[in-house]
Amino acid sequence: MKFVLTRFGYAVIVIFLASIGTFVGLHGSPGSVISSVFDVATTPHSVIVAYERRHGLLDPVWVQYWHYISGIVTGHFGTSLVNDLPVMTIFTTSIGYTAQLAGAAFVLAFGLGIPVGVLAAIKQDSVLDRTVRSVASLVLSVPNFVLGTVLVLIVGVHLRWLPVGGAGSFTDLILPAVVLAAEPWSLTVRVTRTSFLEQMSADFTRTLRARGVSERRITWRHVLRNSLGSIISLGTIQVRNLLGYTVLVEVIFRWPGLGTQLVNAVLDRDYAVAEVLSLLLAAAVVLASALGDVILRLVDPRVRVTGEAP
Repeated sequence: MKFVLTRFGYAVIVIFLASIGTFVGLHGSPGSVISSVFDVATTPHSVIVAYERRHGLLDPVWVQYWHYISGIVTGHFGTSLVNDLPVMTIFTTSIGYTAQLAGAAFVLAFGLGIPVGVLAAIKQDSVLDRTVRSVASLVLSVPNFVLGTVLVLIVGVHLRWLPVGGAGSFTDLILPAVVLAAEPWSLTVRVTRTSFLEQMSADFTRTLRARGVSERRITWRHVLRNSLGSIISLGTIQVRNLLGYTVLVEVIFRWPGLGTQLVNAVLDRDYAVAEVLSLLLAAAVVLASALGDVILRLVDPRVRVTGEAP
């Protein structure tokens, strides 16, 4: 329990620091929401001043931050400066799309990555193993935005097999999910294979074989279980990466999730929306990391608070 409280206590501190960083970054960047709402050349100055006063844009920066962070704590996320929609409405209409995309990518990355990695380890140095390693290395070397652009041009534009934008049907999800899952899939394959091979050559494995335990039982009950620590640690990192890369993938495929909303809000200098969405995404990343550490400690009691195994 002490470990859990400590880990989540650090998470709260990191989230608080992230709130300051996002606020300062957004308010310190060039541009203003005024140019997104008004035609500055034709709008009377008094109208612009009234708008700024109504939304608190003329308040000192520390007062604006206090309104922002106190609203987050109390659950009052404010209203968009551009379209007057409640930020919570924007969040609730977009979170489902982001969760759908990230969930599909997670299933692809680990649901396919772990079995493929195990199979490659079992068939070590075979044609299958070499092929899997080559494909994983190739996929890992290609950045997400490059892979996304290539798939859009080949699969979407030239072959017309799948749609390349929007979120109207299941087929719309395939390409963005594949692009988002590509890097974590390749890492999962490599880490699973390496960890599995290490456990298969460990002393306890030789002891079980000497006792006459079947190879199948050794492989799937003992070796795989002892490999879970590395896989869970990787999963924690990849959840963070999935949430981060989701923004990029959503923009490429015009997926109407939180990433697209965040990018649009930043471009429009819609501070209310951009601050809340960026903080919520940061909080999701930090809490996912903390939860992963807790799960890893439950699975492998040898892990200390420092994250090191004896």
